[in-house]
Amino acid sequence: MARCGWLIGSVLAWCVAAGCSKPAAPAAAADRPALVCHVGGTMLPLIEALAEAYRQDTGEAVELNTGDSGSLLALIETQRRGDLYVCHDPFMDTLMARGLGVEAWTVAELTPVIVVAKGNPKGIRGLADLARPDVEVFLTDYEFSTLGHLLPTLFSNAGIDFAALNRDKTIHTHRSGSQAANVVAMGNADAAIVWNAVAALRADRLDPVAITAHLPRPYVDTATSATGKSYRLTPVRVTVATLASSADPARAAAFARYLAAPERQAVYERLGYTVEAAHRRQEYAAGRAVPRP
Repeated sequence: MARCGWLIGSVLAWCVAAGCSKPAAPAAAADRPALVCHVGGTMLPLIEALAEAYRQDTGEAVELNTGDSGSLLALIETQRRGDLYVCHDPFMDTLMARGLGVEAWTVAELTPVIVVAKGNPKGIRGLADLARPDVEVFLTDYEFSTLGHLLPTLFSNAGIDFAALNRDKTIHTHRSGSQAANVVAMGNADAAIVWNAVAALRADRLDPVAITAHLPRPYVDTATSATGKSYRLTPVRVTVATLASSADPARAAAFARYLAAPERQAVYERLGYTVEAAHRRQEYAAGRAVPRP
């Protein structure tokens, strides 16, 4: 909670300093029920901070429901409850294809990095070092996490046989990238591969090691995802959608547009997200996904 409080305070202070635009606060905002926003766990700290900034700007309350993006998609489909959904690839395409979403915007992207203890005591410079016998590695689950599906391609691009690596040494996994990063932060592993935004939240305890040279080729390399469909591995988009189940679509869209506004791009970047490809941002509409460029 202390970390979250720091993040919210930091975002609010930054918005004030940067002069973020403030939507007009309706007089009766406090009397209306809170919007319900389903948020994938990776994005929760960011959306908590921005939801609080939005409340202070407009008086509108946003209730956040979190879990992994896939479980939330299943909940949206079975319960038909909620106003918005924040997720990363590949789940937005499925949401829109099933008619569960109305409009959506890509707000940022996620990039994999290696994280190591502060000061990098094992001298880890890239993926090849993760194969060393003296390096304890913790990864995200190969089947249930989006990043897990990227791992074979990442290692292959670095000239490493991922299947052989798993045979030659014990590699522990967790479904949550945040938990994998925490294992390294607590000194129980030497390295993990997580999203850049996960690493940025732990900048006081972890150092990132870039693996840019080995990232999957944008819009070329593919993998079969947790949804059972083949999708392009990079860039991994972070998207916000309004839901068909929303009882107040106009209010839901107002919060979505707040999250997607150009003024928010600097906040995403400051919190570790990839935003330099903002020209690739996409919109979806009327339950139909817009093809990638």
